[in-house]
Amino acid sequence: MSGTSADAVDAALVRVGPEPGRVETLAFVSPELPESLRARVHAAASAPLELRSLVQLDVELGERFADAALDLLRRAGAEPGDVEGIGSHGQTLGHYPQPEVRGSLQVGSAAVIHARTGIPVVSDFRSADLAAGGQGAPLTPFVHLACLSEPGETRAVLNLGGFTNLTFLAGDDPERVVGFDPGPGNALLDRAARWASGGEERYDAGGERGRRGRIFPELLEELLADAYFAQPPPKSTGHERFGAAWFERVRDAVLAAGGGPDDVLATLAGLTVESVARAAETFFAEAPGRWIVYGGGVRNRALFEGLAARLDPAPVELSDAHGIASDAFEAVAFAVLGWCAARGRASNLPRATGASRALSLGSATPAGAFAGLSRREPGA
Repeated sequence: MSGTSADAVDAALVRVGPEPGRVETLAFVSPELPESLRARVHAAASAPLELRSLVQLDVELGERFADAALDLLRRAGAEPGDVEGIGSHGQTLGHYPQPEVRGSLQVGSAAVIHARTGIPVVSDFRSADLAAGGQGAPLTPFVHLACLSEPGETRAVLNLGGFTNLTFLAGDDPERVVGFDPGPGNALLDRAARWASGGEERYDAGGERGRRGRIFPELLEELLADAYFAQPPPKSTGHERFGAAWFERVRDAVLAAGGGPDDVLATLAGLTVESVARAAETFFAEAPGRWIVYGGGVRNRALFEGLAARLDPAPVELSDAHGIASDAFEAVAFAVLGWCAARGRASNLPRATGASRALSLGSATPAGAFAGLSRREPGA
């Protein structure tokens, strides 16, 4: 998959089975996307795109995903024939769960990936949930429950990606799972870093700018008054809501108040921390006894240290301590969802997405590639 930052393709080689919670990560690569391609992705996500250019982007990203898969296999000393299937989330260009649209667009042609690798592909994971009245997101609570739940302990699982995804786990009880997107994460911070550096930096390395800056409390409260934060789950968000206009609003307000670029980053980091903490306080049945965090934002010390301080006394731990590397977690998650799709197993959690029923998510390329697999004894 490629996240909302579009900075790299994450590819993980994963052994799954006999149940979806049994996973072993065998290898992981994250080759960077070239700046020209990254710019086209961001442009496509924020402005109307000519149809020919959209198709071209779909094919080109499919080639990049195939390259990543083949590179992963080479590094692991594996062959395409060793692999049952590829779960490909793709690159999100637009996510519109509102009733008047109910759609989500990910590009990165599954047909191209299959043609290049010879491996069956599961893609288009969000459409079935959206068609059943759900948000099509978040999808990872299913994996959180399968892989990170612990009987007798309440846990929160947080993805610090371009946008934050949060899951509440009450032991291993699927009926008590709560999952949703609290709000913006690295996406706004990355915009701020590019602006602050005049385009020289794609992100705030280590969160150093944010740690040097100061948070503007009155502005932070004004930002948190946005209706999205008070909206109860199920809910999901993306660039469509917290995009360029939101960044410019924060930037202009900080500068008007006498602040500088580092203060913009500090205030945006504070927004992520506070939106996550308040979401848990508002929408969870009880305070989690433990927080497990993954995603690119774990390397941002302004975010991670801010969360640890705000959530104290609950421990805040990386997913690495629970068996799945924080960098690889999302790629691993879509391997698990692909494994479920190949077997016809339901892999959405209606309590998290709002769908009317549990569904098997994803479409196979080529059609019928996994026919009969669901009738065999589950295996690796």
